[in-house]
Amino acid sequence: MAGQLRAFDWATTPLGPLKDWPGSLRTLVAMMLESELPIALGWGPELTCLYNDAYRPLLGSRPEALGRPFREVWPEARKLTEPVIQQALLGKPSCFRDARFMLERHGYPERAYFDYWIGPVRDESGGVAGLINQAIETTQRVLAERRQRFRSRLSDALRDLADPRAVMAAAARRLGRHLHADRVGYAELDESGEYFTVERDWVNGDMPSSVGRHRLDEFGPDLVAEALTGAALRITDPFEDPRVGEQAAEAHHALGGLRASLTVPLVKGGRLAAFLSVQQRKPRRWTDEDEAIAREVAERTWAAVERARAEAALRATNNRLKLILESTTGYGILTMDLEGRITLWNPGAERLMGWREEEVLGQPAAIFFTPEERARGIPQLEMRRAAETGRAVDDREHLRKDGSRFFASGLLMPLRNGGGRLLGYLKVLRDRTLEHQAREALERGVAERTAELAAANRQLLAQIEERERVEATLRQMQRLEAVGQLTSGVAHDFNNLLTVITGNIGILERVCADKIDADPRIRQRLTFMKDAASRGAKLTAQLLAFSRRQRLEAKAVDLNGIVVGMRDLLQSSMGGSVQLSMKLHPGLWPALVDPTQIELVILNLAINARDASPVGGDLIVETANVALREPASRPEEPGPGDYVMVAVTDHGSGMTPEVLARAFEPFFTTKEVGKGSGLGLAQVYGFAKQSGGGVRIDTRLGEGSSIKVYLPRAESAESYAQDASPAAAREEHGPGRQRILLVDDDTDVREVTAAILAERGYEVIEAGSGGSALDVLDREGAGVDLVLMDYAMPGMNGSEVAREAHAKRPSLPVLFITGYADFAAFKEVGDERIVSKPFSEEDLLGKVQAALGADHEGIGWQPRA
Repeated sequence: MAGQLRAFDWATTPLGPLKDWPGSLRTLVAMMLESELPIALGWGPELTCLYNDAYRPLLGSRPEALGRPFREVWPEARKLTEPVIQQALLGKPSCFRDARFMLERHGYPERAYFDYWIGPVRDESGGVAGLINQAIETTQRVLAERRQRFRSRLSDALRDLADPRAVMAAAARRLGRHLHADRVGYAELDESGEYFTVERDWVNGDMPSSVGRHRLDEFGPDLVAEALTGAALRITDPFEDPRVGEQAAEAHHALGGLRASLTVPLVKGGRLAAFLSVQQRKPRRWTDEDEAIAREVAERTWAAVERARAEAALRATNNRLKLILESTTGYGILTMDLEGRITLWNPGAERLMGWREEEVLGQPAAIFFTPEERARGIPQLEMRRAAETGRAVDDREHLRKDGSRFFASGLLMPLRNGGGRLLGYLKVLRDRTLEHQAREALERGVAERTAELAAANRQLLAQIEERERVEATLRQMQRLEAVGQLTSGVAHDFNNLLTVITGNIGILERVCADKIDADPRIRQRLTFMKDAASRGAKLTAQLLAFSRRQRLEAKAVDLNGIVVGMRDLLQSSMGGSVQLSMKLHPGLWPALVDPTQIELVILNLAINARDASPVGGDLIVETANVALREPASRPEEPGPGDYVMVAVTDHGSGMTPEVLARAFEPFFTTKEVGKGSGLGLAQVYGFAKQSGGGVRIDTRLGEGSSIKVYLPRAESAESYAQDASPAAAREEHGPGRQRILLVDDDTDVREVTAAILAERGYEVIEAGSGGSALDVLDREGAGVDLVLMDYAMPGMNGSEVAREAHAKRPSLPVLFITGYADFAAFKEVGDERIVSKPFSEEDLLGKVQAALGADHEGIGWQPRA
């Protein structure tokens, strides 16, 4: 609108050019344009009109009002507007609520309602220079409120009318007065559809009545065809309407001089059944509001007339049935109207339920339904089913007058007149209490037997579930065992590689000692290589621990003493990020365990717990005696027995079910890359199972985890102190030129081992297999002082070669070099007879010297009994 105001030629109006407007007018116009409310201004002696965008829809299709005198904008409403304009010019505002105007906004008069305010506006001198008008149209609200009031009054008028003609008259009277009509009539068509009858109508003043029988075709085929579609017929003037022929217009006019009509047809079942017509002596343009209210009255009149007729027919039917039903006492028989109210009650119903007829007439039939079924709406559902399907059968409990209950079979049927119109319902009840009690007794017996079968079925299902659980546990154990075999094989090969690496590093350090001393970078690189080999050795040790291939020296130990002795180590490992506490059971049983390995397990679990805990969290190391009687539910858990338990608990992130299911798999980790090998819990699992116990994890996501290691109970405890570090070989060279038979299928391992021994002055005879070693023994005889032999070799393994060698020379010392072994085969061989790969030169030479320097008694290989 702002653009339109700027483009308007104001020089042709009393306001003059826009640039000459006073500041007060400019301010008012700016305020008006920014407002979202409909606002118009009248300024100057002619009250020249200006308005905003919100005001424009109020003008409808009338000519543009911009720049025109305000009084010319609404000329048809001058009687209402002129007094308030005068008041505004005198400086007095006026306000109206729901003011009614007859306006011509769309080319024809229409009634409109506004909340209307007019007040003065002043110029710079303070004098009244014009007026401001704010108008909010309330037509829709006012019409809606009138429509609601009309509906309420119509409902009150029709509610208690029982005569169909009285219904027609009341509806016509209410509608005629509401629409200010001259005549309103409700007409019904006969079965042929050729005639309609008006039994009652309403007329205003001396307008003649239309009551009587009339031919439908008098109104012309076009109007009849349109009525059959259900569309309302709006006729402003029959003589101007192209749908109305000349003869039909005359017929229209003959009915009391009609010049306008609004007819709402009622099409029922595909045929024109009735219509409601609102008529006027003068031409009239009908609005959508007129049509909506007329259609609503037509539908409600139809429903009320049909109800009244149905009730009248039902009363007549009841009177005919009453004589028949009063003589029937073996059945309870009653009738109901469309609302479910009792209209007939025979003596059989009184005998069955206890109420006399005068006590129940007009009462809802729901009185003899139980409270539970009333709450579920069963009475209404029965009536709906009977009306839709023709009958509703039931077998249920009902109530007697005294509150007792009885069981009855019932049949509910609809009552209709000859035309198929629903009039009400007939219900027949027969007492089945004794039969129901007998059936209940039978059902109880069946239910008891069914319960017995269900119990047996549950037991069977429980057995099936237990079997499935055991099978799942077995599959998991087999999977872990397969992984263990794979990892032990990998560890064996990896230990061979590490043996070659560490052996050659040692040789390089001796051979190139001068260069190493002269160039620190070489020493640094060799140190890096030794450290890497050391870490690789730890990794293979963890793999062997998971696969339960490590050698354990189980002893009866005091686990509390071990934990207490580790306090400083654990505290330093925590680094101050968590708070360490211990809960040690005072009467702890002794545990049968390798003391060195359990220390590593506890340290490993503590570090894992630290990594999972928030800064400042708690870490608890706990011991306890545990007696288990139930079988293990998971492969890693211990079986029944007495155990000494050590647990490490944190209050960190906990584990998800998916993580818990894979927690013991080797190389599985949730830590960031480079911060964990994924072998920690796998090592704990392997150690616990090899020790004869197990592991259990209790965890909750977001609350923390407790990892419990169960160790077998021992008879008595020994004091434990850490072994001293293995001493280096005491002598640089072997005594004399002792001969060692070195047996290993790996050429690189054999070469580096032979080089180490040769540097120490030993004569080394190499063999690449067990068969070759036996051939050497046959050839050399007593010339071999010691057999140094790998255990895991293709063909004959170390154990088999040792047995054959013992048979040939019972006193020949044998040392085993191994990174993987079936330690059951070494049950009677001490740790001093085993060199674990990757070995240090000191460990190898020390055990070689010990074997060669010891007495021959008990040195040689002793086969198991």
